[in-house]
Amino acid sequence: MKKSTTLALLLSGIGGVTALQAALVADDFSSGLGNWTSTVILDANGGGSNTAAFQVNSGQLELNTTVFDGIEQSAFIYNGLSLAIGEEVQLDVISFSGNDGNDALGLYVGGTAPTVGVRQDYVTVYNKNSGGLFTRGFDGPSEFPSSGSSIGNPTYETLFIARTDTNTFETGYYAGGVRTVGQTRTPGTPNSADYVGIYSDARNPGTIGSVDNFRVVAIPEPSVALLGGFGFLGLLRRRRA
Repeated sequence: MKKSTTLALLLSGIGGVTALQAALVADDFSSGLGNWTSTVILDANGGGSNTAAFQVNSGQLELNTTVFDGIEQSAFIYNGLSLAIGEEVQLDVISFSGNDGNDALGLYVGGTAPTVGVRQDYVTVYNKNSGGLFTRGFDGPSEFPSSGSSIGNPTYETLFIARTDTNTFETGYYAGGVRTVGQTRTPGTPNSADYVGIYSDARNPGTIGSVDNFRVVAIPEPSVALLGGFGFLGLLRRRRA
């Protein structure tokens, strides 16, 4: 079983409340992408491949497709990271740009190692360039039903996927520090959450992004949920002050 690296971050209280959130992994994309691995899990054209790469631009992550051959979906995995029961992975969406309404970027939690050309055994939550949040993925080799996949078009700052039980995953967002669950996924095929990272769907050349502050934390209690959206954002951005 993979183990996460522990980094304790103290969040100062609001209104007299103080909470200690344990950031098991925190990456603000200031030190390169050496601990990440990208796998194209869908090449819709089936012929050639895009020339594309995740890159850091002004301290934030984006996907840049310089040569476009066809629709490609990728899993960009943080090496050696798993999501335990009671933890959630979070990602700040700073801004979103793309050249097609269906270009997408978000979070990925899977139970098997991503394989080129294979979509199976994962949960996602992502933003589309056309606006709106969605949660999709695969129950084993079968895609989750499209019904219930839309979370709407809220104003938000942060996406999350939380593992609340052995095979139960909440997907949603934080807006103004308030945590909202958009959809709960309980696949019939066990998802061990051993592969955690970022999901992308490129449908045209150009850049998709930008996102920042990838982290795994304990699922916040209701009394401290408000801190989650603000505390890490401020702590991880001190380098830009």
